[in-house]
Amino acid sequence: MVALSVSLTACAIHPLPDDVTGLSTYNIVRQIRCETRQAVIGSLFTYLTSDANHDGGKVDDRSRQIGLSFQKLYRTDPKSIRRFKPAALSGFSQTVVGLLWSTGIAYNFDLNMVVVNNVEPSLKLLRTLPHSGFSLGLQGNFDRQRGNERSFTITDNFGSLISNMDARYCKDKLVEANVVYPIAGKVGMERVVDDFLVLALFGNLSGGDSKDVTSVKGPPTMVDQLEFKTTISGTVSPSVTFSPVGDAFHISEAAAGVTNSRTDTHKLTVGLYLNPAGLKQIEKVRPDIFLGLITAAGGPAEQGAAAAVDQFLKQKIFQDR
Repeated sequence: MVALSVSLTACAIHPLPDDVTGLSTYNIVRQIRCETRQAVIGSLFTYLTSDANHDGGKVDDRSRQIGLSFQKLYRTDPKSIRRFKPAALSGFSQTVVGLLWSTGIAYNFDLNMVVVNNVEPSLKLLRTLPHSGFSLGLQGNFDRQRGNERSFTITDNFGSLISNMDARYCKDKLVEANVVYPIAGKVGMERVVDDFLVLALFGNLSGGDSKDVTSVKGPPTMVDQLEFKTTISGTVSPSVTFSPVGDAFHISEAAAGVTNSRTDTHKLTVGLYLNPAGLKQIEKVRPDIFLGLITAAGGPAEQGAAAAVDQFLKQKIFQDR
């Protein structure tokens, strides 16, 4: 760990994520965009091909067949997904996928890197006298700190991520989670995408500009802020002891304490926004959504049980079975 600390921090005049991960800022952004694209594609296929969604009346026969065909084709030809069109669907499926296509996403990156290199040399002088000794200790400090904060925003549209982004852009860019340096790995965009869609459809999600919390105004929005902090540090204290000869001052001991550390604090703020066209689609179907997608006969007990099942299934429309 000491050797790692020295190698990662000693030469960083302009600290960047590359120093630790070997990934440029561009490639970090590229991986997260590709993870988002894959999450959107996964939500699309899960919704359209799920047996539970079909059996529960959330996906009609035509829409499910389209989903199954594209899913099969996508496995062997990833470029084929760019030919998918929400307008080819029908019924409630067209509304749900239209919502997916109408969602915009912004990623704000705040990358903060601080490198500290401290050197504390010490020297001990000794003069040997006939019946005693005299020593003199000297100590100094040579401390250095360098920092860099890089902040920027990238924007995308779910529909464009699928229809316009070439699959080759994401080749070898779908990676696993990185527990040591999280911003360089998978950050969990699947839950962000799925939760936004479920809240927009079934949670009455509203815009953030409404001062009256009881009033639903503006297109649905949601923001997640992820913060990752990684600290690498190490200390080296080499010393040398000499055996003095004669009665003059001699160096009896010399030491150089070296402390290196690097602290990277990265914030990723993800905002999702439904454009006005998507909002109009939701407003048209919301009355039917809140009446329930499952119908049941019988008295209050039977109706209440059916409503409970319906509410549970609504939350699962983008989750694999």
